[in-house]
Amino acid sequence: MRINKSIFRYIEHELYNYEQTKKDLALYREQILEGTASPEVAVQSSPGDVTANKAVKLTSSAFVVQAERVINAIDRSLAILGDRHKELFKLKYQMGITWPNITIDMGISDRTYYRLRRELVITVGQQLGLINVE
Repeated sequence: MRINKSIFRYIEHELYNYEQTKKDLALYREQILEGTASPEVAVQSSPGDVTANKAVKLTSSAFVVQAERVINAIDRSLAILGDRHKELFKLKYQMGITWPNITIDMGISDRTYYRLRRELVITVGQQLGLINVE
């Protein structure tokens, strides 16, 4: 199966930014709950229900929805895949180790490295609904 190059790159981008996305999401949620998030234009003139407004922001923000979608897709993929995929994810996408060093650290061949990488990207793509494997 061929994967569109831009989709492959996008998925890898999300894998590389997994930890930052989690941090950004936690910070954004904290800002909303504390009331320090960027002010939005109020539609109603009365004070309204502050708690309800915060809940709406937490559940309807495009950033929150997308960040949760990506984080959940990666988490589900790692749960589905084996320990070798998790190790590859940690070494490549979290620690930024180059592929020749990963093959040495993991004791695998180049082909196995590329197979594991591809399987990880495909699984995340499936979880995100970007790749349909039949």
